[in-house]
Amino acid sequence: MIRRWMAGAVVTALLLVGCAKGPSQPQGSESPTVPAGQTTTPPDGASPADEAAGVIAAALGALDVSKVPMQSSASDAQADLELIFAGMDGAKPKVTVGTIGYETDERAAKVPLKVTLDVGVEPWSYETQATLKWVDGQWRLVWDPAITHPKVTKDSRMRRVVTNPKRAPINDLDGLALVEEMSVFEVGIDKANVNQADWGQAARDLAVLVDQDPAAFEKQVLASGPKQFVVAATLRQEEIPAEITTVPGAHVRERKRMSGPSDGFAASILGTVGSPTAEMIEKSDGKLTADDTVGLSGLQHRYDEQLGGVRGVRVELVPRKGAEPFEPVALFSQEPSVGAPITVSLQRELQTKAEEILATQSGIASIVAIDLASGGVAVAANSPAAGTYPHATFGKYAPGSTFKVASALALVRKGKTAGSTVDCPASHTVRGHKFNNYPGFSHTGTLTLADAIAYSCNTAFTQASAQVTGAELHAAAGSLGVGTDYDAGFTSYFGTVDPKNEIDRAASMIGQGQVTMSPLGMAAVAASVAKGQTVIPWLVKDHQATSTATPLTQGEAAQLQAMMKATVDHGTGKMLQGVALGAKSGTAEWGPAGKQQTHAWMIAYDEQYAVAAFVEVGDSGGTVAAPLIKQLLG
Repeated sequence: MIRRWMAGAVVTALLLVGCAKGPSQPQGSESPTVPAGQTTTPPDGASPADEAAGVIAAALGALDVSKVPMQSSASDAQADLELIFAGMDGAKPKVTVGTIGYETDERAAKVPLKVTLDVGVEPWSYETQATLKWVDGQWRLVWDPAITHPKVTKDSRMRRVVTNPKRAPINDLDGLALVEEMSVFEVGIDKANVNQADWGQAARDLAVLVDQDPAAFEKQVLASGPKQFVVAATLRQEEIPAEITTVPGAHVRERKRMSGPSDGFAASILGTVGSPTAEMIEKSDGKLTADDTVGLSGLQHRYDEQLGGVRGVRVELVPRKGAEPFEPVALFSQEPSVGAPITVSLQRELQTKAEEILATQSGIASIVAIDLASGGVAVAANSPAAGTYPHATFGKYAPGSTFKVASALALVRKGKTAGSTVDCPASHTVRGHKFNNYPGFSHTGTLTLADAIAYSCNTAFTQASAQVTGAELHAAAGSLGVGTDYDAGFTSYFGTVDPKNEIDRAASMIGQGQVTMSPLGMAAVAASVAKGQTVIPWLVKDHQATSTATPLTQGEAAQLQAMMKATVDHGTGKMLQGVALGAKSGTAEWGPAGKQQTHAWMIAYDEQYAVAAFVEVGDSGGTVAAPLIKQLLG
């Protein structure tokens, strides 16, 4: 049957539909067709049913037929509609109207409906029909459950069933899984399957078997609902003690989770997996339910569609409560397909080592290491206090004197070299704002630019701000991989360099003012110097960003390498002698006036890696951050 479809829309009012006059058939060169025994002309005295059909289509799409004129009770029809769709996880139909046919003797209109439901990757469409009767000057709907689907009856309803496919792993460059889906087992007490008098003893006995606090678990069990399953521990299959079969009400429930080399391995970068949030479900237009598994953060979230694959979706016809049972009938089916893995540059052993080093830090601290050969992020680690926030790659902090490497490049482009002399006074004032060197600084006077870097003289650089424009400082930073936003395929921040005035430009030269960086960004600076070319770090294979900045030249890099070498030879990075070829320390003040604290930074490189270490609260980079790099590279 050839049908032409027009979208159903809510009209001015839902009352007295059919009173308006209008064409009895769609306009156009193609003649509409209707089944044998029907006509496209309304019965004598009846208006065309187009408007009423549009109202019905819109009402079905909203799952609200309570205001549609009917032959029977509208409230009963509404209750029936809600029951039919109750198991569809909030999916609402999109309904369009075909060519209406009229049965003159019955004073009826037959309205073809095309229904589309977004229940899977591909929408599910089918055709059904509604019957209207012309009664007392208006078209009234004859309610029938089959309006929702031709196979639905008064004894059946629809149900959506979702099957999650196996989630693909996140692999390292050797093709081995860093994180992959595995089965874990929740062991607990199912209170519905044990006598109330035995709840406490069962809880204590199970707790002993799974190495939990018996008193605490008993309290948890007794405080929960009478039919609740209370989890005592989550174990691997081989860890489940056989003796749990002797505990009344003990139950084991299988769960899927992503597991790595250790609990929390690179969690802030790789991300987490779990049930979707209420907001995610609401925005999914019925495609997600609380039973689904999705990426919630990090790479698991960004690449959820690729990693998660295609969920299996089945819509079944099932019996209503109280109706005679029958086997579910499949109305729609979409088979699941396994996701595709992504490959990342993280190096398992080095990442694990960095996390072990940071485990001793009481506050927020981060380490980022970049493999110089590939430009890939080998390490992106945070201390336990950082939680799951990606401070290592997305933190926004004043970089302090580590940023003097970028400032030095701006001066090199003005003709300076590592051996050029600069003045390092005890203090320097710009438009009434006084800049000082760090407490205990003892290298005032005339210095080479290399020694100004090595000893970290602030005033040499605040004075030099008069020779460098904000645009030139931004350009120098860009050549070292920072100051420009890139979509690098993961949660990353490459910093901001945008001085607004003379004071801000002077402050920016020493990594204060409006300059902010992430540990990832400062590792990129060290990597660019070490490699002699602009490095934009990447994490996910085939998702590398390309620099848009003026390239760093080998000659410029050679001058910066000499300056960073001096820092290790006789400057604030002496702790890294024998470990690093070049380095730069940094300390940056932050917080409200009068209560300021200091960030501690150190960037460095050896033959293989460029590293940035950051401690949110620390005395100085040379004493607090440098030891982290020494442990990592040593």
